[in-house]
Amino acid sequence: MIHLIEQDCAMAKARQKASGKWEIGLRHTSLPNGRKYFQFDTEAEALAYAQQWKLMKLAELPLPAELTRPPARLEVRMARVLGEWSDSGLAAPSQLLTLSTVNREVGTLKLSEATYSWLSSYLRWLKVEKNLSPQSIKHRVQALSRAIDEYLRHHPDVQFANPCRLLPRGYATYSDVDAKIVRAAAKEPKVNNVRDRRLQPGEHEKILQVLSGYERPDRPRGLQLKGGNALLTLYLVIVHSGIRLQEAFTLRRHQVDLDAKVIRVQSSKQWRGAVKFRDVPMRPEVHGALRTYLATRSMLPAAWLFPFMEEEGVRGVKTVSQRLSFRFRIAFEYMDIEGLREHDLRHEATCQWLELKGPSGAPLFRLEELNRIMGWAPGSVMAQRYASFRAEDLALRLWANGFESNLGPWVSSSSK
Repeated sequence: MIHLIEQDCAMAKARQKASGKWEIGLRHTSLPNGRKYFQFDTEAEALAYAQQWKLMKLAELPLPAELTRPPARLEVRMARVLGEWSDSGLAAPSQLLTLSTVNREVGTLKLSEATYSWLSSYLRWLKVEKNLSPQSIKHRVQALSRAIDEYLRHHPDVQFANPCRLLPRGYATYSDVDAKIVRAAAKEPKVNNVRDRRLQPGEHEKILQVLSGYERPDRPRGLQLKGGNALLTLYLVIVHSGIRLQEAFTLRRHQVDLDAKVIRVQSSKQWRGAVKFRDVPMRPEVHGALRTYLATRSMLPAAWLFPFMEEEGVRGVKTVSQRLSFRFRIAFEYMDIEGLREHDLRHEATCQWLELKGPSGAPLFRLEELNRIMGWAPGSVMAQRYASFRAEDLALRLWANGFESNLGPWVSSSSK
């Protein structure tokens, strides 16, 4: 290739690349690294552009500003983009593990190569090869998107569109095409499991039995209840208040006010060092359970209310959360209660709060008050997500109020 030399302004020659495009290389001291290459669809367009450069030089006109700017930083690897977001201190602690996983999967990719087309193929790979659930796919994309956004905020000279912002709604859900490809690979499309498990009639009584030391005749070996009635009391606090598991087992004695009938809970959903408390009113079931529990113990105000944080081998709240979740699961299985998890107790508590009625039959608490009790932000829709009203309860309430007597003569006698 012959370049346009500043001294003699000789005409450059274009060459055709393997892609079919025509490339021409031009030199100028004002250009980054003194040289820049341009591509055109035809040879005539390439030569015409070179002629324009020659005329600009002869007329001593300055080069266009967009050609003299330093090249955009698009050759950086995604490992650096993800690393900067991970090290910024702004990423949520729960997102750090996801960032590490995404880094292993796409860390060698250049930012300039992270196009929408590439992202579409990455999503297909997560579904077909990894066979991940839609929620896991969303976690990866959200982490990647926030990392790119943070990089672009710190490098305003980079002209780049974040492809994650272009994804349509439902991108993580397996489409019909995705499902066919996944099944062809002898796998099954994943779906998000929506938890709406509530306690069924009789299950609460069974749980009280087993956490009180009951042994089944066909299973003479019962549960090992470390801490005596601590696990039973913890269960009653959670199922009748909706306090999260971590919030419950990290309570201190001074956070429980039996006289005011209030528990001062430290929220477990804060991060970046923030500490936030909320006051949760005690239902009679919680007040009675705590009064019975504390009557058997003498503790200082700063002491742990429950003994689980002081058990042998505890290395933090994560260890305790895992242990208690396991103990609840074993207790449920021991009494043949299927499909119930500890976190379902929070769903149960939410429905209990919603179903509480005052003397007039109106809801006892407003939605804003319920959000405060459960630790949700003002205006949150989490109550609607957690609400799992049993159809049989609704039907019982409907027929118990004599609704059928108002339906008119078109109701058959058999329906009554």
